[in-house]
Amino acid sequence: MPIISNTVQNNSGNSSATISSRSRTYRSGNSTLHLQEGQTLKGVVSDVHGNEITLSMDDGTSFTGQLPDANQYSIGQKAAFQITSLDNNTIYMKALSNAYLLDMDDTIEQALEEAGLPKSTRNLDVVRSLLQNQQSISRNNILASIRLCAGYPEADVDTIITMKRLDMPMTPENVRQFENYRQQTHQLLYKMDSLSDSIGDMLNAIGEQVPRLAKQVGVNLLNMALEGNPTIEEMELAGNQETIQSSALVEDMPLTDEEGNPIAKEQTEADSAVIAEEMTEETEAQTESAGGPLARMKQLLSNITDGNAAAKNAVAESGLTDDFRTPFIHEQTGFILSPEERQAFAKALADYPLSDAVKEGIADGTLTARQFLTEAQKAFSEMSEAQASSLLTSKSFHALIKGQFLSGWTLSPERLKQEGALDEVYDKMSRQFEALSKFSEHILGKDVFTGVSGNASDMSENLDFMRTLNQTFQYIQLPLKLQNQNAHGDLYVMTRKEALKKDPNHLKVLLHLDMDYLGTLDIQISKENTAVTTKFFVSSKETKNLLEQNIELLSAAINKQGYAFTSELTMKEKEVDIVNDFIAAEAPVGDFKRYNFDLRA
Repeated sequence: MPIISNTVQNNSGNSSATISSRSRTYRSGNSTLHLQEGQTLKGVVSDVHGNEITLSMDDGTSFTGQLPDANQYSIGQKAAFQITSLDNNTIYMKALSNAYLLDMDDTIEQALEEAGLPKSTRNLDVVRSLLQNQQSISRNNILASIRLCAGYPEADVDTIITMKRLDMPMTPENVRQFENYRQQTHQLLYKMDSLSDSIGDMLNAIGEQVPRLAKQVGVNLLNMALEGNPTIEEMELAGNQETIQSSALVEDMPLTDEEGNPIAKEQTEADSAVIAEEMTEETEAQTESAGGPLARMKQLLSNITDGNAAAKNAVAESGLTDDFRTPFIHEQTGFILSPEERQAFAKALADYPLSDAVKEGIADGTLTARQFLTEAQKAFSEMSEAQASSLLTSKSFHALIKGQFLSGWTLSPERLKQEGALDEVYDKMSRQFEALSKFSEHILGKDVFTGVSGNASDMSENLDFMRTLNQTFQYIQLPLKLQNQNAHGDLYVMTRKEALKKDPNHLKVLLHLDMDYLGTLDIQISKENTAVTTKFFVSSKETKNLLEQNIELLSAAINKQGYAFTSELTMKEKEVDIVNDFIAAEAPVGDFKRYNFDLRA
């Protein structure tokens, strides 16, 4: 949009040919203007008449020019223009579309003045957020936004304005959770720690202050903690233990055929090898037949997060940790308690109505938390009040309950492969968080343990907020149970749902992991038909070197599934911002409905 100067005249008497085409000197009243192509001029609109507009600048100079849509400006408004060409006595300029951003504070104050509203800190923040969200700063919109923000006085104004722009349901719970996500304090895994620790505090208080309720509380809480089936790892452990026991019993027994004739050991080993090969082929065939898009993506993700033996050894040998491997699974007391804690706890249980096998399993770490808690729940009725209250105050008992809850709230890579596993875990969390938020009410008739109820309610709200997000954005938290640690994960499906419906063979996801040994790891995975490309963004050179040395392990695992795999490793420049980088970026707007968690989306 050119501005043709009417009042600024070239003061030089020389021919224009002697003046640089890039810059010129002009006379404005008693002042001299030195103008250059590409220069930005900003000031206050002092007059608008037809297509003529006069701009007064801070140094007192001014000029009037022709602007086709000059009537879009009002007197007193801040404006900025860029010089695009200087030709003889004419200055050609273009208006800057976001000129108000050059001096936002002045624009904010002016908007409030024109709206007749006080320049309070809150009102200034409202207008600033409207500008940053590219929303109208008309009087009506400012008033509506101020009223909306007044309904949530404790919330950050930018949270409310951003949620309004995204057309998200405005409830106190959603506002709280949106702020958690903006501040990167939304991780369920870390909130699980707080919740389970507050459960221990509650048990300790009951054991010390109201021991008469110790048995009832213990039975009811363990009933909740033991909900559901054992994990895959627990079942595999039980199967291995049974196999070891069975092997010990038959190790020295002679092998015979159906008629009782002895079978040579060499023949037995050969037959076993054939059977094993046939079983492997059958399993692979079943996997391939069930390997739809969801199964393949889950397999792809689990291969990335899975700790296969070679990768674990590589990490251990890298020096990132001195104690990476453990002979115990997450659910065993050997993983949850230190050797000293196990010995002390087993000794404290000496007089309890528990079997010697249970006490020995605690001492050597082979017993699982589920096995111990199941036996303890049965034994509460036979315990004295002193024994029950003492058990509730035991830190080792708290640790086992915490371990049991966390086991049910986290997913191992192996579990993640199973159809519906994610739904089951989130359904379980939802039920248990709701029950825990009201636990003391059921026991004592009122909520006196605000730590438990508050943490559980916050986590329930977190789950509900994720359901809300998933009406438009495909995002889920993955509380992962890896080899030697629990790790927080965020899974973002970057491909919008509409695009995915049109082209289901094109998919892009981002997996964000916070790990103890590898640090923060972002993995961008792109799938185009059978071509899979990954980009690893790492937070340390040590992690980058480690992955470079072992990336072939991942490549081989994915290529084995029939994909053409390529990868790239680079240092991370910035952290993923779930709100600004994902939710608010190109966010579509629509109605929100209820949703069940399912990666099939």
